[in-house]
Amino acid sequence: MRLNKTLTSVLTIALAMPLNLLATIKHAPPNFNTAQGNAIFIDFQEASYNLSYNPSSKSVSAVSKISFESSEEGMPLFDLVETPSQILLDGQVVSHQLINSPAPDNETKFRMVLKNIKPGFHTLEISSPISKGINFVAGGVSSAFWYSDLDDRSYLEAYLPANYEYDQYKMTFNIDFNGLTKQKIYANGIVSKIDDSKFSVEYPSTYTSSSGYFHTAPIGRYTEKNFSFRSIDGRDIPVTAYAADKNANLENLKNKIVQSLTGLESQYGPFLHPTLTVFNAGSGGMEYCGATMSEIWALNHELTHSYFARGGLMPANGNAGWLDEAITTWSDEGSPTKSDLGSMRSNMAGHSQYRRYTDREAYSKGKNFISHLHYKFQANGGLNTFLNQLIETDSFRPMTTEEFIKKISVYYSEDLTPIFKKYVYAQKKKIHSGQAAKAPVHMKMTIDQMAKYL
Repeated sequence: MRLNKTLTSVLTIALAMPLNLLATIKHAPPNFNTAQGNAIFIDFQEASYNLSYNPSSKSVSAVSKISFESSEEGMPLFDLVETPSQILLDGQVVSHQLINSPAPDNETKFRMVLKNIKPGFHTLEISSPISKGINFVAGGVSSAFWYSDLDDRSYLEAYLPANYEYDQYKMTFNIDFNGLTKQKIYANGIVSKIDDSKFSVEYPSTYTSSSGYFHTAPIGRYTEKNFSFRSIDGRDIPVTAYAADKNANLENLKNKIVQSLTGLESQYGPFLHPTLTVFNAGSGGMEYCGATMSEIWALNHELTHSYFARGGLMPANGNAGWLDEAITTWSDEGSPTKSDLGSMRSNMAGHSQYRRYTDREAYSKGKNFISHLHYKFQANGGLNTFLNQLIETDSFRPMTTEEFIKKISVYYSEDLTPIFKKYVYAQKKKIHSGQAAKAPVHMKMTIDQMAKYL
């Protein structure tokens, strides 16, 4: 059906919203009251993470300096799985508390600073250990901040103080290896060598807590191949491919990367990132902005995520994560069509507003739903025409499912709210972290499972 005038006006306003309103605090979950006071989500402006690797004690510590803005009065929220040893708010030592998100769902946990602040700009300085993703080995240390989008609190917050995925902010890692002089850094940021055992890595302000890739290891620990990929826009994109298996066929890996990138560019346009880093390891894979840790059979799926999840379409919350997995799975399987969804129902987009991880039904029911949309609009060029426009206009802009519905409704001049409500908001059930996938493209590993590749 055609959109009515009221709906058209609403969607036009939504599409015209400026970047700073779409990408920051406007996507935060609702603030809420606690016994201690009003818990408020904040807008990180910049984070400087000072990491110290101590080879004598085989320990790692961090001092994180975060500037942020508060839009209302209350007690600021952030997250860190590790227990901080000290927190300074605006230069003053403060207490903190690990709290649950509001009842009745108690979906997740985060940390609340136990001091009331006024609206405006503030600073946090947080001292904390890093215990995950660390392996001191002969000649240095192998350490990585690897993530999982199928488990709660498994993005940057598993290692360092971070904000929810709605927030984009510039991050800098200042790394001191304390005399370890043979370290190599693999990252999707700008790596600078300060001296033999000190480095910095700068990540762009478009990154969220799920975007950054960081892995360091002694030089020579992994077998490595470097080459360039010529993009359709004329760029020579530097590619670093490395493998946990010393006997890995890196020429075959290179060919797979080139084949995948060539196909993706022909379908979705120029690769969205300035570099590509591929770590050939694991059972399945995990996506980052222009980087992946992936087994070779899952490589095309993970690289597709550089257009959907970590680039062209970025989820603003856990209720939007199904979109990128559904689209990527659908694309990876050859963009099939599905004329009828039968009795299919899911609640992929209808979980708690505080949810952070992706509903596993995205791989099966989500893919089928996207296949149905592709069928429905095949006379208009199918779904790819809309996705290509979305990449052109909304790359690196976190998006909710509701915003996606508005955009696709405008594009096809049809209110698609009813079909989304029927198939992706239909059942009020909770899918717990760790349950078996319904029909996964690949099994993603937990952070603890990934540690064996350090």
